[in-house]
Amino acid sequence: MASETGRFRTLEVYAPELILVGAVLYAVFVASEILVTYSGTAIPQDTTFASVGGNLVVIGLLGFYPVLVERRPYLSRAAVILAVIAVIAWSIVVLGTGILKPLGILTEPPGPLALTPLVGMATLYSAYALLGIAVLLVDAHPRTVGVLLLVAAVSVPLVRLVLTGLPNFVANVVNLLAYIGIGVVLLTADVPTDGVEPLADTPA
Repeated sequence: MASETGRFRTLEVYAPELILVGAVLYAVFVASEILVTYSGTAIPQDTTFASVGGNLVVIGLLGFYPVLVERRPYLSRAAVILAVIAVIAWSIVVLGTGILKPLGILTEPPGPLALTPLVGMATLYSAYALLGIAVLLVDAHPRTVGVLLLVAAVSVPLVRLVLTGLPNFVANVVNLLAYIGIGVVLLTADVPTDGVEPLADTPA
């Protein structure tokens, strides 16, 4: 297990900082969404801020893996796979909309690449949900973190598919507050960094 989790140890140490820096970048996107709603003006490259910020949050959350995999290996591995897919998808979005499109190299995403944001959202919110459930089941991190992850998992689908009368930026504000909450809670919490104690009925 040590070799499997070793690559995540650095992320585990710096998870709060990564998540909070990601939240700051994501806040630029949220501000842009609010501006668009009420003034029709967007902050340049706002989706790039969202993608990079979101990726930093996810990378920080991958630091949970060494602790969670001790108790919930299948759930944790599924969450990590989805999270990695989400990071790759949003990195492609950054490359396309943030670099290639401004340079005039790419005008519109070709074929399957046009679906990249959809893949990124689906895997991102699924990863949040699985990580939130794992955090609540393992109880090694503050339960508030698990609850906030579940909030982040459902906010955007809920606003866009159910509460359609609300502006889209409401869900983004909720997610931003969730990211900030997770980062602050992790900074102030005493989170184990060397795994958790085995279950009582599990041989040590």
